[in-house]
Amino acid sequence: MDEDLPTEIWLMVFKLLDRSEWKQLRSSCKRLAHLATSVLFETVYFEFGGSGCASLYNIAQKPTLSLCVTTLILRRIRGWREFPDSRTWIESVHQPGDPGHERPHLDKASHDSKAAEGLLPYSDWARLSDIEKDKLFHHYETDRRFALDQAPGITSTLRFRMPDFPESSLIHPYRAWKRRAADVPVDLFVKALKSLPNLKTFRHEPGFLFDPDWACRWRHLYFHPYSLMGNTHSAEDEDIEALQMSVALQSLALTRTGQGGMQSMSMYVGGPSFWGPRRLQHLWDGGGHERIRTCRTYKRTAAEADKAAKVCFEDCDQSRLYYAQLHSMRYALTSLIHLDCSVSENDEYDGSLAIAGKYLHELLLRFTTRLERLRLVFGRLTDGALLPGCDVPLYARDSIALLGQIAQCTPWTAIRSIELEIATDGATLKNFLLAHKTTLRSLTLTRVTLPRLGNPSNTWEVVLDELAQDLSLEALALTKLCDFVPQQGSKKTRERILFDVDAAIWEDETRAYHDYYQAAVTCILLRKSVQLL
Repeated sequence: MDEDLPTEIWLMVFKLLDRSEWKQLRSSCKRLAHLATSVLFETVYFEFGGSGCASLYNIAQKPTLSLCVTTLILRRIRGWREFPDSRTWIESVHQPGDPGHERPHLDKASHDSKAAEGLLPYSDWARLSDIEKDKLFHHYETDRRFALDQAPGITSTLRFRMPDFPESSLIHPYRAWKRRAADVPVDLFVKALKSLPNLKTFRHEPGFLFDPDWACRWRHLYFHPYSLMGNTHSAEDEDIEALQMSVALQSLALTRTGQGGMQSMSMYVGGPSFWGPRRLQHLWDGGGHERIRTCRTYKRTAAEADKAAKVCFEDCDQSRLYYAQLHSMRYALTSLIHLDCSVSENDEYDGSLAIAGKYLHELLLRFTTRLERLRLVFGRLTDGALLPGCDVPLYARDSIALLGQIAQCTPWTAIRSIELEIATDGATLKNFLLAHKTTLRSLTLTRVTLPRLGNPSNTWEVVLDELAQDLSLEALALTKLCDFVPQQGSKKTRERILFDVDAAIWEDETRAYHDYYQAAVTCILLRKSVQLL
């Protein structure tokens, strides 16, 4: 082994290895141990449940390791789903060798090539009696309920914190007294943040979006993803993710400001989340948003459901404290130069996205004045993506309002790159982008929908032509843009999706699509007319 190669070459080699190989190299080669350590601890995963914060704290207390950490990733290790009953649970089990008459085999059902490793063979599963399978279901439920107890475990020792006031008070002093452990996860996280001098990036990766086998495995059993989609929901996941993200933002705001602030952040905020002081209290009380979701089943709007589900603050001071926690979260974002922000509300209730957009802008986005790169995904997301074709003015209205607010505020004076995944109208999109035309040089539009809204010029031919004329773009990327055009001989409109390599017109014509795409984008950048297919 030539250990005298330049460091840059070794770093390139290390990037081709996985973490287990980095660990092996670190322990077996003294000359490369330091370099392997820097790569191994450059990115650290953690969560507020289990021993995640304790492990992070231990790393932060060792200078040889803490100096290496530049990126923290908040990702929960294990997911759970609540099944309606034992029969549904049993029918969802899909072991290696399962004939799977109505479902794909395990190797096709999972994106993980190692999914079948360590699982009980189907023949062994089939030999179990109904009583034995039912007993396993009850063991699963016991483990699931134990895992759900992580939320109260986190919230019992949460504190009202303010950057200007080091003294803080426990939110649940009685619960904290009963449950308090020697090392509280949130306190360990705050201490760790103070001991990571080179930390510049924070990423939030919800397991149910980033792990294709999320909640599919338990002990030696595997649940088919299709069964999970059909028989369970991710509401609990969204609430726990929102809880952990709110605590992370609070802690970052307390410890990482000024020169030590974050430069890059990605975050996913789904469901009712922490949009407003009362919703934040729902989360921090440890119960999630089940009450709000129940109220949404019989109330007409999201605001009415919030009012019906409201919690009673003990006094006005407590109300101000929760609002202050939300308001202080902005300090976690003020130094960012890159932000990747996805916000989703899947419930189809009037105003749910409006509430999310209001607090997203007022409490977070308008304080990101140093941004140079932004990715904003906003709407009713499916698996983290906005499906094209949201032709409902009621839904688009809220995202149009958000872009309008940002355009009026124009917080970003150095923005160079914007990526959007949203439903809006052409005029609002144009105003939003023109508000940043002085510095904007790169634009990416992915699954952006232009609802009809009674405006015949709200089509991509018109919008793209106007954007090209008014912006000084150097780079442009377009994917699955949706609009609605008149049907020939009818007053009705038809949905149209442009720049879609998966469309039937491009079947077996991938190269032809890429030639068309490059030609179309080049024409748009050169401000020439182009026929959209």
